[in-house]
Amino acid sequence: MSDVSMQQVRIGVAGAGVFGRNHANKIKANPRATLVGIFDLSAERAEALASEMQTQAFTELSAILAEVDALVVATPAIAHGGVARAAIDAGKHCLVEKPLAATSADADILCQHAAERGLVLQAGHQERYIFQAMGLFEVEERPSLLHATRVGLPSVRGADVSVTLDLMVHDIDLARLLFRAEPVAITATRLAGQPDNPDAVEAVLTFEGGGEARFLASRAAEERDRRMTINYAGGEVAIDFIAKSFSDGPGFGLHADFATRIPDPMGAATADFIAAILGERQVAISAVDGAAAVRIAEAIDTATRA
Repeated sequence: MSDVSMQQVRIGVAGAGVFGRNHANKIKANPRATLVGIFDLSAERAEALASEMQTQAFTELSAILAEVDALVVATPAIAHGGVARAAIDAGKHCLVEKPLAATSADADILCQHAAERGLVLQAGHQERYIFQAMGLFEVEERPSLLHATRVGLPSVRGADVSVTLDLMVHDIDLARLLFRAEPVAITATRLAGQPDNPDAVEAVLTFEGGGEARFLASRAAEERDRRMTINYAGGEVAIDFIAKSFSDGPGFGLHADFATRIPDPMGAATADFIAAILGERQVAISAVDGAAAVRIAEAIDTATRA
């Protein structure tokens, strides 16, 4: 396990894209962290972002790993498993953007290696912070039906993996938490894209102990739409993520001001990652949960080819 001295964590970022920039900004803004550098296979991209962030550029993964206590993995999803494994095997803590890995086998290896080395491995499912701010995780009743729509405009970002791993994985993670169970049956249909890399998928998950989740994820839509409805015995909770609004049909006493309660989920995740490294708390979003979401996403993609 890497030594962290002076309560200041030295963190590097792997990936100089949009998410790499976002994570680098959060690390820079945290007084308990030092942004050591940006790694990217493209020297041009690494140097551009490093210059913007006033830090060092790296094009060799081993070189940045030698300088840090921890690495944030924000590369294209297809590389998450390999980059994170190299970091963990070098004794570095990791925060890995979702999905934790592009295959469940790789995700399980990351969990195993981090556990063996006593390292923090945090999954990048930051949308949990929004549900936490709403108070949804405090509801003791299990829902009977969850319906999630997460669609966006065509984009090359994330297109290295299926839309299931790219977008639907968020809702898979949230549904697992709300149902407090694993799915026992999965049906799915590919609506657009190639069989081995769909761009639009519908899926229905039946959970152990009862309850059903219906997902629609697309990166081939004409406009953005991100909604979720959750049905309970006393009524429906309806969330519009784009408008940052929701209705509390059952009267659970959910927090309508959730957006001001958690204005910066990624910043909160960064702070929790640092606190876990310093031994102040358990990991906020466990790699085991991240791996479970990958496993379900993989099963959905398999079902679309059935």
